Amino acid sequence: MSDDFTRIIVLGIDGLEYSLVEEWKLEYILQRAHCRTDLSDYDVVVTPPLWGSMITGKIDREVMRRWKLHTLLAGMDSMRVKLAEKLGRYLPHRPTIWVWNHLVLPVTGGNPFESTADYVKKKNLHTIFHEFEKSWTNGLPGYGRVVSNSTARELLLEAFRGNRKPYIRYAIQLYKEDRERLLSALDRDYDLIFWYTCFLDKIGHVCAGNKLEMLKYYLEINQLAKRVKKKCPDAIIYIISDHGMKPAEGAGKWGVHSDYGFFSSSTGELISKPYHLYELLLRHAPGIRTRKRVYLDSSGPTNIRKINK
Repeated sequence: MSDDFTRIIVLGIDGLEYSLVEEWKLEYILQRAHCRTDLSDYDVVVTPPLWGSMITGKIDREVMRRWKLHTLLAGMDSMRVKLAEKLGRYLPHRPTIWVWNHLVLPVTGGNPFESTADYVKKKNLHTIFHEFEKSWTNGLPGYGRVVSNSTARELLLEAFRGNRKPYIRYAIQLYKEDRERLLSALDRDYDLIFWYTCFLDKIGHVCAGNKLEMLKYYLEINQLAKRVKKKCPDAIIYIISDHGMKPAEGAGKWGVHSDYGFFSSSTGELISKPYHLYELLLRHAPGIRTRKRVYLDSSGPTNIRKINK
């Protein structure tokens, strides 16, 4: 990394809910400027295609079609979610999960989280990591990370049966491991760090209706953002989510994806859609276009704007 180049750090926080960050005034997540991101270009609001689009600058329509088929077959399309919110007690989550695991997955090629976990590299797509001399990531959905494996699905089913504690412990342990990887990476000379955690997404799916409990976990993420800022005071820091998480109406503590995401920056720059992150990062790249090493542990002014505060 050259002496005159400013390090860029992206904190990717799956399921970070815009309204809660604003309500609780979490200043280290809000940063200098923040906004909701528009997800209307995505056929379905699911994790791997969203994160994959952030590092490639485009939505992979083939992957989106695959996910749309899965969600439609599982009865989890947007109409089903809206009905579930209104009629939560009559359309509970448990049958949906059972249908997904026992009927849909076996006949449609297996778990889509696993089949699309590495689609960016399998398709040899150009990514933002190729634009930096020395970049690092702990793995992103669509780029080497499986966010819903058999262990996660079994623990989630147990949570739906009434025992949330094992699932929450599992989510916390994953987060602690990812947090340590991030703190270790900050001590190295990477010019682009793209860190990811599924912590708030997993916790939100079982606790979104309990705001007091959610506050505890959001304060932890805010504290982590503070640590990163303190450790790297001169770095450009972006914080982004794929979508938010809101309580499912009439379904107790369970959470469902909100149809918008979150973005903030330490610079005052803002984007309107998740895949605009690629262009924003490209603006800050060193400008060398040869293929670079990626360390993997485990367009126009309408797209980017700047807020002066």
